[in-house]
Amino acid sequence: MSKEDKNANKLAKKEAKQEKKNLKAEAMAAKAKAAAEKKHAKDYAKFVKETDKKNQKLQAKAAKDGKNFTPIAIPAIEEYQSKSEIKAEKATKKAYASYVKKLEKKNAIEEKKCAKKGKPFVPVAIPTEEEFAATAMTGNNAGRIVLTAILIILIAFLVYFLVMFVTYNYMPDQGETTTVSEEGAPAEYETYSNPHEITTTPDYSIAEAKLYLKQTLKDNWGNLGYSSDPSNSSISYNNRIENINGADCYMFTCQGETYAVAVKLSAAYHYDNGEYKPLSFNNTDILFGE
Repeated sequence: MSKEDKNANKLAKKEAKQEKKNLKAEAMAAKAKAAAEKKHAKDYAKFVKETDKKNQKLQAKAAKDGKNFTPIAIPAIEEYQSKSEIKAEKATKKAYASYVKKLEKKNAIEEKKCAKKGKPFVPVAIPTEEEFAATAMTGNNAGRIVLTAILIILIAFLVYFLVMFVTYNYMPDQGETTTVSEEGAPAEYETYSNPHEITTTPDYSIAEAKLYLKQTLKDNWGNLGYSSDPSNSSISYNNRIENINGADCYMFTCQGETYAVAVKLSAAYHYDNGEYKPLSFNNTDILFGE
């Protein structure tokens, strides 16, 4: 078989394949067109019904006021367009123009490649705007089908868990049952006791927290902007506890400044410019023994 015959066969196959695609696209377009016409007729019937109702109200009002009545015009079904149809038409025109531009560019590139390699070139057929719109609508329907399937699965899971929740019977632990000895008397076991001491940090008193703050002020008065050590000044408890950085804290005031000391003495804070800034002491010249 000559090279020309091979190219002719390839061309025929490509054309047949393209023709098959075109027929499929036409069938999809026809199906989508029928669905669109059905929806259009339904929207038009609704529009006519609503408009007739409005005209009746307007006519009754005009007669009551002694004014002339001009009914709202109802276009023919072929001329009528719903808001969704107008919006869809604009979006379709824009998408179609972009699609045609891409296809033309793709065909131009493919044509150059085929000419360079000496192969037959079969351009990708550019559909009409109606065919393009029908294909887009069919694609949207496929997407809706997938979303509907996912929604059904989620609903099934929800129903399953609801049924499990409603039918679940909580059986509280009754504790270890005592066994019965051969004589018929219940067996006796030693009561369990934990040999470990409790080592959690206790909650300290307000007085202890006040002493902790006094030590902190003594070690930090220069950094806090005081001209002298304020630790011997009056430190007042504000009669409240606030949660700061996840810890309950006693609130104090000293020389007009607000301070917080954790109930477990794990931290101390100075309220400055809307935020609580942590403080620490130097472990020198300790006041705790006083």
